[in-house]
Amino acid sequence: PANNAVFSAPATIAITASATPASGNTISKVDLYQGSTLLGTKTSSPYTYSWTSVAAGTYSLTAKATDNKGSATTSSAVTVISNTPPTVSITAPANNAVFNAPATFAITASATPASGNTIAKVDFYNGSTLLGTATASPYTYNWTGVAAGSYSLTAKATDSKGSVTTSSAITVVSDTPPTVSITAPANNVVFTAPATIAITATATAASGNTISKVDFYNGSTLLGTKTASPYTYSWTSVAAGTYTL
Repeated sequence: PANNAVFSAPATIAITASATPASGNTISKVDLYQGSTLLGTKTSSPYTYSWTSVAAGTYSLTAKATDNKGSATTSSAVTVISNTPPTVSITAPANNAVFNAPATFAITASATPASGNTIAKVDFYNGSTLLGTATASPYTYNWTGVAAGSYSLTAKATDSKGSVTTSSAITVVSDTPPTVSITAPANNVVFTAPATIAITATATAASGNTISKVDFYNGSTLLGTKTASPYTYSWTSVAAGTYTL
């Protein structure tokens, strides 16, 4: 590989050499070394060795070519790094979270480098589209004006040695919310206490959606729920007072 190339541990590294004999000679073999350790020998072109399961570390590679007369030349060394890649995951929003369109929400990732490394950056993606980059913790990107639709989000962490890990994908939904209004009783209507009040609402879902339920409230107190039209709740024995529905 190129000098100072970085691979993710445990790495598989294809080592390739070019060997040319002097005029009238032939190459009898090429030995491939890591330091003083012989990794493998090739007796014909292409002179390539696949070094597998390479543990994390920094290694010096050389190739030694021997011709048919026994003369040998050792190449200049190249350095390669087998690097334990970082870990990364999206911590917010939750998978399958739903937001009202046009949505604004923060995408947050947790990224941890291997010992001795640091996190250089975290890139945030919608599918293959780069949304933004954070170079320091907390690794967060604020995505604004998100149109209605379903999106697949990932975070890609790059460490100080150039190793990259992509998180598992999460799905988020930017959804056009339903419309709802109270059609009865009228605003500021007066009843005789103890009252029975029929509360009726009309609710319309965005295209492609349906209404799952309509909850009826007095202030922050849930009075009742309807899961099918007509969306009506009968509130009984209502004591004297003024209420917000």
